Amino acid sequence: MEEVTFRTIGSKERLVDRVVNELQKLIVDGRLGPGQKLPPERELAEKIGVSRTALREAVQILVARGLLATKHGVGTVVQPVSNENFVESLSLFLQMHHVSLDDLHRVRSILEVENARLAALQATAEDVGELKQILAQMDKVKDDPRAFADKDAEFHTALARTTHNPLLVILLDTFRDLMQEVRLSVSQYPDLFATIMPDHFRILEHVAEKDVEGSCQAMQAHLNHARNIQEFFLAQKDLGLHPADSQ
Repeated sequence: MEEVTFRTIGSKERLVDRVVNELQKLIVDGRLGPGQKLPPERELAEKIGVSRTALREAVQILVARGLLATKHGVGTVVQPVSNENFVESLSLFLQMHHVSLDDLHRVRSILEVENARLAALQATAEDVGELKQILAQMDKVKDDPRAFADKDAEFHTALARTTHNPLLVILLDTFRDLMQEVRLSVSQYPDLFATIMPDHFRILEHVAEKDVEGSCQAMQAHLNHARNIQEFFLAQKDLGLHPADSQ
């Protein structure tokens, strides 16, 4: 493995921050690859011209960011960087800040309508085939709320992938856990399957036909239906009723 050159860190800025930035840049640039072990603490501190205390604090920060891991008997190792690092952090942030259903609906409208538009513009035959397969699987598990919710999420993720924009996929994934909770909470809605499955088929139909306007309208209609279902359940909860009691 090619030896990594560590630059000497100066002292004009906060030293720990400069160490963090330098090591992080080496990781992001790929000069420190996944699984690569950093030199021993004393040796690395000497290479970059800082105290072991400053280096130790910088390493702790990078461990918290998921870029490094300290392993007993091994040392400090570079971690693989994946979408999950970002998704998990933002997902936790959203949960801690008590995002409302209105907040979620507005963001979904902005993001998923655009996903539908781009899908209609550039989805390949393979993309359309995958979406069709997911809808067929949704039909098979319609009596299993958790499996149905999983496949519902998979359809929206697959649609985002057709945009060939990884950032759109990541943004959708950031509220995946929140949406999963919502989908499971409304699983007892009367005729849920009959309400939302036609929406999915209409979205797919317009995407397959390269109908941009139709795709956007179909997705917005689906999101509106989903919001109406959520409002129905909130109303039952406020009245202390089970959805079945309102029939």
